[in-house]
Amino acid sequence: MSNIVIVYHSGYGHTKKVAEAVAKGSGGTLLVIDAEGNLPEGGWEQLAAAKTIVFGSPTYMGSVSWQFKKFADASSKIWLAGGWKDKLGAAFTNSASMNG
Repeated sequence: MSNIVIVYHSGYGHTKKVAEAVAKGSGGTLLVIDAEGNLPEGGWEQLAAAKTIVFGSPTYMGSVSWQFKKFADASSKIWLAGGWKDKLGAAFTNSASMNG
């Protein structure tokens, strides 16, 4: 397993293309947030083992998708407990318009 995990939601496939490019350039592993805002089985463990987490979401109405927001909210206990302490983090987003 790679030390880099790219966790993302893609509504229309555009964010997926960006995530694939990040994975290709970094040697990272893709972790998809599904249409219901959930990770696949083992996804939380994959994030726990990663040294770097890259977050990706489309921009809808000036914010992340509700599926990404659900994932982010679900990570709050891990975040507050310091579960991702000392990991490197990065993020990307994309939109069809200037304001999403």
